[in-house]
Amino acid sequence: MHWGTIVRNVFSNWASYLVSAVVGFLLSPFILHRLGNTGYGLWTLVLSLTGYFGLLDLGIRSSVGRFVARYVTLHDEENVNRTVSSAFALLAAGGVLALLVTAVIERYFFGSFHVDPEYQTSGRTALWITGMNMASVLPLSVFSAVLIALERYDALSGVTIVVELTRAALVVFCLKQGYGLVGLALVALVIIVGQYSALALLAKTLYRPLRLRFRYVNRETIKGLFGFGIYRFIWIISNQVIFYSDSVVIAVVLGASAITPYAIAGTLINYGRNVVSLVTDTFAPSAIRMDARKDLPGLRRLLIIGTRMTLLIVLPVCVGFIFLGRQFITLWMGKPYASSAVFLTVLTLAQFSSMPQYVSVNVLSGMAKHRMLAYLVFAEGVANLTLSIILIRKIGLVGVAWGTVIPNFICTMLIVPLYTLRILKLSWKEYLAGAFLRPVVCAIPLVGIGTLCYLYVDRPSWLIFASEALLMCVAFGIMSFYLCFDPSHRTAARDKVWSLLHRELSVHEA
Repeated sequence: MHWGTIVRNVFSNWASYLVSAVVGFLLSPFILHRLGNTGYGLWTLVLSLTGYFGLLDLGIRSSVGRFVARYVTLHDEENVNRTVSSAFALLAAGGVLALLVTAVIERYFFGSFHVDPEYQTSGRTALWITGMNMASVLPLSVFSAVLIALERYDALSGVTIVVELTRAALVVFCLKQGYGLVGLALVALVIIVGQYSALALLAKTLYRPLRLRFRYVNRETIKGLFGFGIYRFIWIISNQVIFYSDSVVIAVVLGASAITPYAIAGTLINYGRNVVSLVTDTFAPSAIRMDARKDLPGLRRLLIIGTRMTLLIVLPVCVGFIFLGRQFITLWMGKPYASSAVFLTVLTLAQFSSMPQYVSVNVLSGMAKHRMLAYLVFAEGVANLTLSIILIRKIGLVGVAWGTVIPNFICTMLIVPLYTLRILKLSWKEYLAGAFLRPVVCAIPLVGIGTLCYLYVDRPSWLIFASEALLMCVAFGIMSFYLCFDPSHRTAARDKVWSLLHRELSVHEA
């Protein structure tokens, strides 16, 4: 395992995510004020309608990443090109279908959205441009999958950062010049085509045997792409049901106004999940390569060490949600929304078992053993919806949270790890001792500090909150460094930091 590559990819992902989050945070109010309520609402509607076109992917992009990584490991250039060319042709057909659906929406359904007359023309134009955007993204996305297969998340992140900053500058310019909704859609189209063209060029540069040819398209390859991707597609759809059905249940039973306090907690949970998934996603190419080499001991090590690394992020995030969540929500949204901390605490309970299993999911997907996961998550989605409907009528809004937590806890605490350990022929004792024991010991002082902060801080401020979070992270970080990393890993980390500092000193001296 190349842990240096994994660490590089993790920090690359975090950097691009941070830039994207900051740009989105700053741009949203600017776009709202420039377009006005009606224009902004129409733009949101256009994005929502065309956003569903992403489902036409059908899990093909995940299949490309899996098969390309496998064939690169086996030095099978012919099958790499067959995979990429067949996927491109398949997704190009999906792009054509996206344009046809756009035409149907514009022709038969757009008039039913009660758009003000002065926005009719610009709204229809923006819808067409955004449909073209999605039609372009579908086939071109195979090149981002190739970069993932090559474990070049740093290249992906670099392009993302440049694109996000460029997009922000162009959006500000266009809206200040008064180009409005159509200008916003054109910027999105130009940016997305430029972004994926750059990714295609990078993929070709980093893997020179890559060829996109019609003669490489064949039925067997397409069948293999579908065979792997369809279960990934079911998994994605089921997760959408799990994450977004709660708001529907609340709106139907309690009314739309009751969604807000629950949504605040859900937003924080999603931020935490995103931060963790940016780490665990980088393990997938390694799992694919090990599976291609039939390296079962390597896959066991990847599961244990990857889960341990993931817990070093999961534990401070989840403990922070439980003990500092009320302070943060009060400072962020205001005191009237402090009750959201109750829902945050309940939803966090399942994350202690759920987030560490992201590694198991990536390992199983890398081994093409993810069919059972698709069915399991589908069952979890059905159970989530059913329990939420029952419990909200029994105990109110918190019942929706418990309806989400209970099936998720059963799946990720028992079923997923049991299945993973059986596939890898790994014992529970070795798994728990190697992956969980040391991080959990390191979390003991974290819980102690969090308890003191929860009990004795009555009037929080941003400075106090930052000091508490810093103290918890420093205590956990120091213990983790000495307990969770082997001596060789600690030496490598110190050498890496020293080399970076020495490089900076050399630059300044020069």
